Amino acid sequence: MPARIKSRQSVRYYFLMIWIPLIIVALLAIVLLIRSNVEARTVTAHAEQRAQVQEALTLLEDSIRDIRSDALYLATLSSLTPTPAHPEPLLEDSTYALTSFMQFNPQYEQLRVLDLRGIEQVRVERQDNEAVIKPPEQLQNKAARYYVQLGLQLEPGQLYFSAFDLNVERGEIQRPLNPTIRVATPVADKTGETAGLLVMNYRGANLLDALAAMDSPRTGQLWLVNQNGYWLKGPTADQEWGFMLPERSEQSLAKKYVRLWSQIIQNTQLGELLDADDHYSFASIDLTPTESPSFEQTLGRLHVVSHLSGGQLDQLTGPLKKGLWQAGVLIALLSAGLAYVLARSVAQRWHTESSLQDSEAKFRAMIEAAPDAIIITDTDGTIVLLNEQAIRLFEYTQQELLGQKVEVLLPEELRRGHIQHRQGYVSAPRPRLMGSGLRLQAKRKDGSELPVEVSLSPIRTPSETLVFCAIRDVTERRETEDKIKQLNNGLTAQNNELQVVNRELEAFSYSVSHDLRAPLRAIDGFSQILTSSLSDKLDEQEVDYFNRIRKAAQKMSKLIDDLLLLARVSRADVLSAEVNLSNLAESAVQNLKELQPEREIDIQIQKGICVEGDLALLQVTVQNLIGNAWKFTGKTEHPQIQVGTEIQDEEEVIFVRDNGAGFDMNYADKLFIPFQRLHSGNDFPGSGVGLATIERIMAKLNGRIWAESVTGQGATFFLKLKLVTNRS
Repeated sequence: MPARIKSRQSVRYYFLMIWIPLIIVALLAIVLLIRSNVEARTVTAHAEQRAQVQEALTLLEDSIRDIRSDALYLATLSSLTPTPAHPEPLLEDSTYALTSFMQFNPQYEQLRVLDLRGIEQVRVERQDNEAVIKPPEQLQNKAARYYVQLGLQLEPGQLYFSAFDLNVERGEIQRPLNPTIRVATPVADKTGETAGLLVMNYRGANLLDALAAMDSPRTGQLWLVNQNGYWLKGPTADQEWGFMLPERSEQSLAKKYVRLWSQIIQNTQLGELLDADDHYSFASIDLTPTESPSFEQTLGRLHVVSHLSGGQLDQLTGPLKKGLWQAGVLIALLSAGLAYVLARSVAQRWHTESSLQDSEAKFRAMIEAAPDAIIITDTDGTIVLLNEQAIRLFEYTQQELLGQKVEVLLPEELRRGHIQHRQGYVSAPRPRLMGSGLRLQAKRKDGSELPVEVSLSPIRTPSETLVFCAIRDVTERRETEDKIKQLNNGLTAQNNELQVVNRELEAFSYSVSHDLRAPLRAIDGFSQILTSSLSDKLDEQEVDYFNRIRKAAQKMSKLIDDLLLLARVSRADVLSAEVNLSNLAESAVQNLKELQPEREIDIQIQKGICVEGDLALLQVTVQNLIGNAWKFTGKTEHPQIQVGTEIQDEEEVIFVRDNGAGFDMNYADKLFIPFQRLHSGNDFPGSGVGLATIERIMAKLNGRIWAESVTGQGATFFLKLKLVTNRS
């Protein structure tokens, strides 16, 4: 094993022997501190939970007591007593008392006075935070409501508290949900007999909001549960009022927390439950007035639960744990530093003694592992060391080369000059290639020569300077370079021939443009002259023949133009620049509108689409794509053309989309072949060269074009170009 590795292992051994006992003691102390503090914080949190439950019970008792006092107060007001002028037991001036009371008591949603038949005589409601008196025509018969029937069974001075539920208007649960407690108490006349019924709608949201205000990360979340185990205030709003909302019928504490519910209904005092990491404190309270008879549909017993989750407890103890662990890390680092210093001093002496042997072994291993032939000489050129690769390359044995001058490995004609070069290198040694730019040759034992590449580096030792020579056989590389040179010469000749062909093609293009167009223009022009001069002598069919001649000549001229454009695009030079594709699209659309101003078409062009490419080539591309979309939407009732960008396969691409005729995707492979058309020329005229031109442009710009379509629903053409991200 090398000396340095052994040294590191020795330092590591002593380091671990010193550091591990220290860190174990520190960790145990931190764990004990964390445990004791977590237990103390847990006890405190549970005590705060119990106090939270007691506070909630007090809130409920105080709220019910205040409601009871308000109800008895209103029922005993003299303004609610009948007079001889009004044989019915209720007076109109009772509305003033109710309105005044309600104005200063926002916890009530509605106050009503009913006669003995259950018909409303006075109703005051809260609308937009104002007490509003309902007109007589809006008063209702509430005789069928359970709380009216039960309230009329009471004696003066008795009260009925309904179940804590949701308010119902005209047979439907009021939306948004309106938690309500209804309080009913008889109204007595001057003789003490029941003359009517006072009904108060208490806004349950006030009570629930007050409970919600008691929620705290330190003490947990308060739940309010009715006697049947349904949440009135639950973990979430979607779990509340399951006994009234069919879609939440399965959302109840009794069903979700069976173990907790069994403990709640069995305990009459303050109780606690630890379930997994969650802690619950709970208590029950009976809110039925003692002076009232027992009814089934009454406020009855409610249960208050405080839920402290394990996650909340972790948040409470987290900072403490973090602080203690940080202290532990600091202790570990300090002890590690001390242990390392001690261990390093112990291992230092052994490391010094073994480092020399380690270095020598590494050097010999590196020499033998090198892929090149390695020869080391002294300053006089005498070979003092070589590796196995050198023996194989020059076909000498090690004994034959050790002690020999290095010139023995050179051809005879190079030896004298090499001695001078070697002496010059020794006078100023530095790492470099030998004979840079020259073709070096070496000689094997059998006299055969081989091309080589030699790297030189000085090795300075306390006693002398040696020269490190790395020799590589470059026979294959030289052969490859010669072949590449021959290929380059061939490519140069082919390029010259291609330039000649291009010049000939340009001459041919000019000839086609000039010589073919002239006859076509003559055919078109003379046909028009004949049609005009003989108009009174030609019948309808003969006129049609002349028109066909003209259309054929014009079509041929357009086809020649398209072919010339295709040829020019194929050999055009690319002048790369930033091009605003949105502006090109808008210009193309404007040109088409000038040609066909009567067309109404919805054009949507995304602003600021900028790409890197050739302006002229991209202008041809955009004009062709917009022109195709314009043409193929010609028979669409509400034509649309869109130009924009979208993400495909995590890349941003440009699209041109229309809702025109579309095409069959089974023939999509023919789209970009010259003269291939997927539609009848009578329906949509054209030469079939435009898309082939665009494909060649995309190839020159290192881009790509493809299309997607559904027959009769339009087509989308996609362009993959280099987009410029800093759009203006």
